[in-house]
Amino acid sequence: MKWSGLSLIPALALVAACSSQSDEEAPQPEQLTLHEVMKNEIDLRADDVWAIGNAAIDENAGIDPAKMTDEDWSDLAKHSLDLQQAALDLASLDPIVVVKPGVKIADEGVPYGDSAADVQASVDKNPQGLRDMANVLAAHMADLADAAKAHDVAKAGPLINQIDGVCEDCHLEYWYPSQKALVEQFRNQGTNDTPK
Repeated sequence: MKWSGLSLIPALALVAACSSQSDEEAPQPEQLTLHEVMKNEIDLRADDVWAIGNAAIDENAGIDPAKMTDEDWSDLAKHSLDLQQAALDLASLDPIVVVKPGVKIADEGVPYGDSAADVQASVDKNPQGLRDMANVLAAHMADLADAAKAHDVAKAGPLINQIDGVCEDCHLEYWYPSQKALVEQFRNQGTNDTPK
């Protein structure tokens, strides 16, 4: 039997159609939500960093070098880089979707708590601001990783202590904005007090 070039054309067209169809049908990975990145990446990685800092805390809320081993410093650098990557993951979300349908966030339904819809509205007002804050956290964690690699107690202690403030600034803008005025009131309480 002899094949002609014309008889191959339908076969090649069929192969091409099938392969392009399978490329179109290949499932795309589902984008993570802000809630998933916060809960499963950022929160967990921050806890890892704080666990090391808390175990080595001194009387001035810094790091006691006598309580840090080479392994602790190595772990601190690793966990700091893990948290940096989590922050970069958050910064790369596009679009930023707070939760999947039907998912509630931690403070939803409690006094002064914000709903997922409230958080989404805050994010939608300034999504780049959220990305910028995530990048600030990423840079902060890179600095902490560098301090840990150098076993620099003077830099590492304050950087660990400042993580909470870096996180809180973003949380007040986006995660629980209804609490911002209350937190600001607490923060400013000591500044206007005069001794009696």
